[in-house]
Amino acid sequence: MPNMKPILLSALLLSLLSGCSPSHKAEQNKAGQQDQTDVDPETKRILETDLSELEVSVPQADSGEQESIDPTQDPIAENRPVQEEFDIKVYRAESQGTMSGYIDKIDIISLNDAPTTITGIQVNRGNCGVTRMYDYQNMRYGSVALAYPRCKVEYIREINISTANGTYTFQIS
Repeated sequence: MPNMKPILLSALLLSLLSGCSPSHKAEQNKAGQQDQTDVDPETKRILETDLSELEVSVPQADSGEQESIDPTQDPIAENRPVQEEFDIKVYRAESQGTMSGYIDKIDIISLNDAPTTITGIQVNRGNCGVTRMYDYQNMRYGSVALAYPRCKVEYIREINISTANGTYTFQIS
């Protein structure tokens, strides 16, 4: 019986407090009834209609603009190849191991979150070969693949990079 005192006291306190002021629910019901009397019948019908019963029409773009489609909601997007991004840096670096004192390099920087592998590189549409290529597999964002061209960097105008998802062309100016 000693445990009953706190329970009885809390019940008594609760009944006193709720008896002094009108309940919050009663105030909401009054406000809701007043609002419903001020609403026209068409709006009232729409408010009372289940959302699953409403038909929504989406206007079609007639100015030739394409709508952006969220790939998470587009079932066809799963079948489309992923558009990959790379940044290209073509430069000449000093080298102690060559007779000329410099070596030409191509850096291919991945801007992709998902890992990607470069399957091929073509410089100047195949007119400039590539001697070697390093770190071109499982590239994530910020990783750099290094390629050594067989021509001088000042003559490089175009680089094609091939991956499993397509071929990407970069113009060098």
